[in-house]
Amino acid sequence: MPIEVSLDPGRHDRDHAPLSVDLPTGAPEGPYRFDGRLGGPAVAQAAGGKLWLVTGKLKAGQPAVLRASPGEPAGEALTMEEDGDTLTFLSDGALVTRYHFGDRSPLPLPARPYFSPVKLGETELTRHVTAKKDPQPKIDHPHHRSLWVAHGLVNGVDLWSEDAGHGIQKHSGFAWQVNKGPVWAGFEETLTWTSAKGGPLVDETRTFRLWRSVPGGRFMDLEVVFHANHGDVTFGDTKEGGICAIRVREPLQGDRTGLIAHALGGLGEGESWGHRAPWIDYSGELDGKKVGIAVLDHPRAFRYPSHWHIRDYGLFAANPFAWHDYQSGWSNDGSHVLAAGGSLPFRYRIFLHEGDRNSGRVAERWLDWAFPPRAEARPV
Repeated sequence: MPIEVSLDPGRHDRDHAPLSVDLPTGAPEGPYRFDGRLGGPAVAQAAGGKLWLVTGKLKAGQPAVLRASPGEPAGEALTMEEDGDTLTFLSDGALVTRYHFGDRSPLPLPARPYFSPVKLGETELTRHVTAKKDPQPKIDHPHHRSLWVAHGLVNGVDLWSEDAGHGIQKHSGFAWQVNKGPVWAGFEETLTWTSAKGGPLVDETRTFRLWRSVPGGRFMDLEVVFHANHGDVTFGDTKEGGICAIRVREPLQGDRTGLIAHALGGLGEGESWGHRAPWIDYSGELDGKKVGIAVLDHPRAFRYPSHWHIRDYGLFAANPFAWHDYQSGWSNDGSHVLAAGGSLPFRYRIFLHEGDRNSGRVAERWLDWAFPPRAEARPV
């Protein structure tokens, strides 16, 4: 069943912008090939009632109409492999990232799942984390495990550190997994955040997508939704947290080769820590290459644009709760009570890129994330 896809870039030029569109009724799921006209995408995939694609180059004000047909395309192949303890994400067989969620190790486990390593090509961008069978080396903040989700005060329980009495994020299962595709691979996971004694505090749905590479980089989408299924939940005012938290590799730190920069023009920790911005970027020299990591916040996320807990020593976290610590002027209390039965959404796009914020076109990537091209799919 061929599909015709209309793409309207609006007022902006578009270049390899990820997006999705409702799949027409009756259209099969799986990979699709495009005809490639008008600089359009070469591949797409249908999953979960959506057609997912990465656009080609589109000029502002110049809509394109493309035709797609089911079929295995040539080009990059994304796969996800599970061993019961980790999910390993590969691009053409090369490791991109690995998600550690299991509990089979006989040794004490970290307090929460995490991604490690996080790579752009052969370059590892985040702090190295030892295998579970090995103890963490004597480093500062050993709970900063590459890329993770956490908060330090949930109904009074510490779910940020791994100090005595800390809470636990318990993996419950995967609601769905997409193990391979030409456009993305990923999962939806359910977790319960508990006290040290196992009492449930809040449930979480965590969604992750690793997208096919684009010129100069790669996107990873992270969505977190909290569900107050066990009574009211208070997310307390503390800087010790990051719903999307990253610890960059040591040479990338702001006190070494790295530079922190955010969407409103601030540079360095002093002009970035505790401030609000739609995106923030950490770039520098790694293995002789100029590379960076940007985290993009979404307008439909809670307390957009986020405040940022970001440090020259390499911590990089979206934390919208720490108003007292940030001295934001909004309020002396940034805590938030999620009423029983309610939900609280967060959406982030992580952009692993070559160059700095300018050559990596981070601002344009945020625009494509927040205000994507309009699209419509219909059967032919």
